[in-house]
Amino acid sequence: MTNKVKTEKTDSAKIGRGLDVGTAFIYGAQKMGSRVNFTTQRNAFFDVERSEFTEDILKGSNVKYVLGEDKIYVVGDDAMKLANVFGRSARRPMRNGVISSEEDEALPLIELIIKSVLGAPFEKNELCYYSVPALPVDADFDITYHQNIVKSILEKCGYRAKPINEGLAVIFSELAEDNFTGMGISFGGGMVNVCLAVMSIPVFSFSIARAGDWIDAQVARATNESLSKVATFKETYFNLKKPESAMTKVEQALLIYYNSLIEYVLAEIKKEVTKNSRIPEFEKPIPIVISGGTAKPTGFLEKFKETLKKNSFPLAIRETRLAPHPLYSVAKGTLIAAIADNKRN
Repeated sequence: MTNKVKTEKTDSAKIGRGLDVGTAFIYGAQKMGSRVNFTTQRNAFFDVERSEFTEDILKGSNVKYVLGEDKIYVVGDDAMKLANVFGRSARRPMRNGVISSEEDEALPLIELIIKSVLGAPFEKNELCYYSVPALPVDADFDITYHQNIVKSILEKCGYRAKPINEGLAVIFSELAEDNFTGMGISFGGGMVNVCLAVMSIPVFSFSIARAGDWIDAQVARATNESLSKVATFKETYFNLKKPESAMTKVEQALLIYYNSLIEYVLAEIKKEVTKNSRIPEFEKPIPIVISGGTAKPTGFLEKFKETLKKNSFPLAIRETRLAPHPLYSVAKGTLIAAIADNKRN
């Protein structure tokens, strides 16, 4: 699946790619003339019993899959479709923003998804910046393994790979007019990533291991619905502005856990700002820019602003806004980093 979004003009003479390695979706970005071309694939898989008959049908339908010993693993958007048809939940090669240690099949599957998103490089060792989460403040795991595995996959595909913090990528993407000064928050599927920067230099960055997947899991448990059905409804139909009295049971549960997530994220940001001795004296109030698929539902920005206003915040905020294309913001930021790096060299 390919989506094209027209963005501001940038130097198209340099070759480079951007890659947002998200828990729920993987996005690629490349410069095409005066436009940025985004490619998307859902980061999910669904297993079915292996047989020649099933394999022939999948092959004839152009479905992406990986063959196991006794299973066929369908990947991407088709995995979610099959999961909904069979009333099961699709599985993920990644969990909480990093490659899952619970899925033995994770590595070949995520490699296939990355290849389908990026395609072949235009030239040998074409530069590709890829997003990595910051260390979490509320979970005990390291990102080193994940970072190096993604790098090795990209190098195997013929790219020269460099990591960039996910929150910083949002700042690169959305805060050029503010001299890359402000706070970027990426509400992803597995994690929320936060970065505060001054002139593109990070003051602090951290992640929170509670995001869109956490909402889905809580709602599925509360309503006895499958994770895939909850996620599909949330991504497609959910509206935070809808009157609560008119909401279904699933919508009410989504509202409850969205409120909980926003309050939790703001509390963690406040905690980090308060304890951090390196916070500079900003000359003027700073912007906050929000991105990510979990921030996509109608009314999310208003809900975030409302919660921010109710809580005393330790930084002066000029504005809080949603990225024009929140799903593509991180990928765009990684591409900008690649283009800037190429210019320096």
